Amino acid sequence: MTTSERYAEKRKKLQRKMERLDLQEQRALRREASYQARVARDLAGVPGHFAHGLNFYKLFWVFFLCCFLGVIIETVFIWVISGSLMQRTGLVWGPFNLIYGIGAVLLTVCLHPFIGKSDRWIFLGGGLIGGAFEYFCSWLQEKILGTVSWDYSQMAFNLNGRINLLYCLFWGVLALIWVKELYPRLNGFIERRISKTYGVTITWVLVVFMLANSLTSGLAVLRQSQRYEGMPATSSWQVYFDSHYPDERLAKIYPSMQRVEEPAAPTNSEEG
Repeated sequence: MTTSERYAEKRKKLQRKMERLDLQEQRALRREASYQARVARDLAGVPGHFAHGLNFYKLFWVFFLCCFLGVIIETVFIWVISGSLMQRTGLVWGPFNLIYGIGAVLLTVCLHPFIGKSDRWIFLGGGLIGGAFEYFCSWLQEKILGTVSWDYSQMAFNLNGRINLLYCLFWGVLALIWVKELYPRLNGFIERRISKTYGVTITWVLVVFMLANSLTSGLAVLRQSQRYEGMPATSSWQVYFDSHYPDERLAKIYPSMQRVEEPAAPTNSEEG
């Protein structure tokens, strides 16, 4: 093969490579255009739908669905990494956890203006919002019920064992996934799949259910705390919760919840 023939062969290979790259670029552009069109369609929703836009009904459905989906996802995640099924619910009736629902609503309300903006702002905002929310939930649970459901004291860069840098980064990644992928899909699902005719009625039935579920769960854990402190059941509601939600049942519902022990009072010799 002569030198000119070798050069011609190289040019053909280079041309074929350029054609493949052009084809890949065209496919990538078509996928991006399809993605953008889908996101725009999902975010546009269905005008006239009872949950159209970012109103109370939309936020409740985001809250309700994420209370459920969060438990399912975490249960599967724990099963994959540990090989064991562990209940991850936060309420006594059904697979619901308020933290996931409230967290999703916070991310939606706070980061909705950043849809279409730079990823770094969504990541930073998600990390700050998620970390602050997680810290507040841990502090509130300890102050009201005297228990904690997570403790990061053994992890690096933690703050009072309530949050840590790694999980704040996870919140940032979650915020990106939520804003870019999950929320647009969920928005489209709510407005296209939930009945426009009966949606308001269904919403309020679920609102009453979640309020009753939350109240019952709170009273069950409060009564458990009273039992721990040796407070006898002197009223009908205490007798009811002792009967229906004893410690054994609550241990199955909240397997990760631990009581915070009060520091022992110093003895006379220690005081001296």
